[in-house]
Amino acid sequence: MNNRENKNQRRGNSPRAAGPGRRPPVRKKPRRGRMVILVLVLLLLIAAVVFILWGVFGKVEVGSDDISRTPDITTSATGGNTSAPTSGDASGTTTAAVTTTTAVPLSPETAKNYRQPSGAAWNLVLVNDFNAVPAGYEQNTTMEWVSGGQMDQRAAESYRQMLADGAAYDIRGVSLFRPQSLQESLFSREVAKWKGQGYGQEEAEQKANTVVKRPGYSEHNTGLAADVGGSGNYSLNQDFENTDAYRWLIEHCADYGFILRFPKDKEEITGVIFEPWHYRYVGKEAAQEIMSRGLCLEEYLCEKGL
Repeated sequence: MNNRENKNQRRGNSPRAAGPGRRPPVRKKPRRGRMVILVLVLLLLIAAVVFILWGVFGKVEVGSDDISRTPDITTSATGGNTSAPTSGDASGTTTAAVTTTTAVPLSPETAKNYRQPSGAAWNLVLVNDFNAVPAGYEQNTTMEWVSGGQMDQRAAESYRQMLADGAAYDIRGVSLFRPQSLQESLFSREVAKWKGQGYGQEEAEQKANTVVKRPGYSEHNTGLAADVGGSGNYSLNQDFENTDAYRWLIEHCADYGFILRFPKDKEEITGVIFEPWHYRYVGKEAAQEIMSRGLCLEEYLCEKGL
């Protein structure tokens, strides 16, 4: 055996090196291909899941402060002139994408029975059958002479401006602040009228109370209310509704902080007949919301908890 053969035997290259006592070396197959296949399968599974979720829940959008579902249908926002996409939560409730304020409707009974908490702002004090004029109010309020009588001096200038701007309709005050002593006299006279029509004392008082409030329960005792006339009608009757002066007041009174206190469709809440001549100062902000939304003062204060 020559030297080359000896070297081959030592390296295991000779034919005898693969004999019965020894197994030839097995080369390991590369794993890279197997990993690629697994990754592809996982990607396909993920894509399938996303596709299924998309079909069930719709497109998912991430906003600045939340994640919301965007339905396929575009609806117009309440009170708006254009359509806007809506978003919803897991309960299926949808809200306009444009922020809007929608008040929860109050039942007439809830608003009617509202008891105002103590400490209300002077311009929002509620006076009706369930809320008396606060104790000492008359003594602690300064009244000022204006057209038709006296008014709380804090509202007097707005009242003057309203009448000045409505001068074309000759709007004037007829009855404003009433001391409780005068209110007592007016109420007693109204009760006597109903008794003269055959009603008993209790029924006559109930009837009278829809026209002239009991002493201490009338807005006229606050100095914030004004009965006015215009366009030649100063008799404080419901025909005033048909005058140009009334139409101007309804359109513009809120600009001066006043509201129509006893609207036609709110008698069940206010407990007072429709009085197109009776206006109440509440301040511009409250007046504009009350008039634009068609509320009465009880509804506004009850809704706001004021």
